[in-house]
Amino acid sequence: MKKLLIYAASLMISLGTTSCFKDFDDMQVNPNYPSEVNPGNLFANATFSRIGGIYGVQAEDFNMTASGLWAQHFAKIQYIDEDWYEYRSGAIDGYWKYMLSGSSTNGSASMYDLELALHSVRNTKEELLASDPAYDVADLEAMEGAILVMRSYFFSVMTDVWGDIPYSEAFKTVALGYEKTITQPKYDAQKDIYDDLFVQLEKANELLAGGGNVESQADMIYGGDAKKWQKFANSLAARLYIHISKVDQGKAQEGLTKIFSNAGKYPVFTSVEDDAMLTYSGSQPYEHPFFENYVRDARDDHSSSKTMIDMLKARKDTRMYIYATPTPASITVFDSTGNAADIQYVGQENGVPKSEDFKLAERSRIGVLYRVTPNGVSHVMSYSELEFIKAEAAAVLGIGAAGDPQTAYNNGIRASFERQYLLADNYGIKTASFGEQNGSISFAESKVIEEDGYEVEIAYSNVDEHYNRTIAQPNVAWDAGNAAQLIAEQKFISLFTNGPEVFTEVRRTNFPQLTFVRGGTQYKGLGLPFRFPYAISEQTANAANWSEAATGITNTMYGKTVWWNTAEFDNYRVIE
Repeated sequence: MKKLLIYAASLMISLGTTSCFKDFDDMQVNPNYPSEVNPGNLFANATFSRIGGIYGVQAEDFNMTASGLWAQHFAKIQYIDEDWYEYRSGAIDGYWKYMLSGSSTNGSASMYDLELALHSVRNTKEELLASDPAYDVADLEAMEGAILVMRSYFFSVMTDVWGDIPYSEAFKTVALGYEKTITQPKYDAQKDIYDDLFVQLEKANELLAGGGNVESQADMIYGGDAKKWQKFANSLAARLYIHISKVDQGKAQEGLTKIFSNAGKYPVFTSVEDDAMLTYSGSQPYEHPFFENYVRDARDDHSSSKTMIDMLKARKDTRMYIYATPTPASITVFDSTGNAADIQYVGQENGVPKSEDFKLAERSRIGVLYRVTPNGVSHVMSYSELEFIKAEAAAVLGIGAAGDPQTAYNNGIRASFERQYLLADNYGIKTASFGEQNGSISFAESKVIEEDGYEVEIAYSNVDEHYNRTIAQPNVAWDAGNAAQLIAEQKFISLFTNGPEVFTEVRRTNFPQLTFVRGGTQYKGLGLPFRFPYAISEQTANAANWSEAATGITNTMYGKTVWWNTAEFDNYRVIE
């Protein structure tokens, strides 16, 4: 992966002047945006840039101060406006423009670059077949399939956080063969976008089944393995079908049955080895987004959330030691006593009122695996998530092809433990670790003693013991009568750091119970936002289409839920 990211570096330099638009106006053939660019270059750069954008490299606020924050994976301990849902409109504008247009200032690529790559691959394939109908185009088809998967993933993230967005007209430009460039694209209904994403992922599955290989140097996820891309295509389709299961149960049942009843035609993830992840090289500027924010930008604005820490403690879930650090205050106590029982983990309540003081030293930070590991990973989709989808399909939707729901549920938990423990082992993460803002690990203890006297050591050799202890807890053990809640809670835990997906799942399932945000002024008392606010620039650059899409939305984020979300979130605990 380090080699691939070095490859991406050269692409970002070479493409640095080709990725900045202003609200679609510059998407035309011109000397600064060549229409003929190597599709592998575009695919690599767009994959890296846009996963980074979603996860945090460009516009880190998308996850850490929006989706992942609002879903309460994280909390803010400084500059906490966004934890009151009081977003910065310029940041929202940035998310929108980065996704669609990229940036010429840092070489960041966009979804438009993927569109150019797709156009180039298809043109090449057509030309080769026109010259020789027997020409072997399997590799080109595999490349086309992989591009379609990433394109579908990025569009799914956009529509899940915003609802109706430009889709069918988003990238109609002269460079892509259209007579003219559409600079004010219509906003497609989310239902229509989902319908087409299913079509595109079906095409991708067929293209990736042809025996070809994806260009290995251009593939930032699987290094050229088309079979893994095919599994990703169908697993992503399953994710999208489960998303719509409350608004169109029949379509969801049909789609999930099709996938799960024919593993030969529709292979899906079957182990953690199939996980879709981006691994960073660890050298600037190709470092993990959370590391970049904490170390390079010297920002200590985030902690682990009270919601997450309390859930993990209540379930005797040792993933807590990977997800969070000990509090600095408890480290100081341990340094004097040497007693492992003095090491404490405390999450911050999301959105506390400005008048309430708390001590930064008494709050756990995000775990060093993610916060202080420059060559860490961004999770796109996992085998664990796929198993939870199967569990819900079987237990809630009655889909027999999904198998036994309890087995799938337990597999999902086990896979999450396995993934996190493998990463901890691979990166040498100790059970209780704390990292400084210069990137050094200042505290690392192999063992922690919990309140009941249980001794914890995070090591892959202990994964089964720790997993078995957790699934034996009454609030984790399988209960068919409480299946929807159990599945949603465990999926929430397993999705740690995958902000856009956890924001989707919290809104869709109404679980887990979130802490009601008590602070703030502008949105005080309104609860979890229904969506991201639209980019403010759209009100002038694309006013008529924006106005139609925004009809029914109140206070920029409330009033009208996104299509697949049938009810507003109302499952809160209030901390007095």
